Amino acid sequence: MHRKPWSRVSLHRHLLNLLDRPTTSLKFGTKRNGVAGYVDFDDKFPPAYVRITVDANNTPVTQYVVHELIHVVISELVLGKFDSTLEEVVVLSLDQYVWNFISTDKSRLAKWEKLIAKKLAEHPEPNVALEELADRSADDKS
Repeated sequence: MHRKPWSRVSLHRHLLNLLDRPTTSLKFGTKRNGVAGYVDFDDKFPPAYVRITVDANNTPVTQYVVHELIHVVISELVLGKFDSTLEEVVVLSLDQYVWNFISTDKSRLAKWEKLIAKKLAEHPEPNVALEELADRSADDKS
C-alpha cells in the first residue's frame, strides 16, 4: 500500500496526534546554554514513547513543543544522513512553516494550547515550599 506524502495539513494533524498519544509526555524543565527544549524517544518508528521537556521561560511554548515533535517525525529521514547541525536546520525550517500555520489561526492555536495544558497537567511541577528548598539541615549532619 502506498501512502500519500504529507501535506502541511496532514503533517499538522500528525504532530497533534503524536502529542496526544498516551505514551507522549510533556513537562517543564530548566534548560541552559540556549537550549529551549529536549525530546527523548526510542529508535523505533513510530516510537513507543516520546518524552518532551521544554523550558517555560522560552515563549511561545507551543512553538517549542512543535519543534521537538518535528524532531521525532523526521528522525527516520535524517538519522544516519545528516549531522546534528543539518538536522537542526531542517527542523527549524519545518518548525517555522508549521508554526506560521498554527499561529495564524486562533482555533488551531487554541487546540494546541489546550492539549499542551492537558499534557503538562499529567506531569505537574513539584510544589515545594521555599523553606524546604533552602533547608540544608541534612547536609549539616554529614
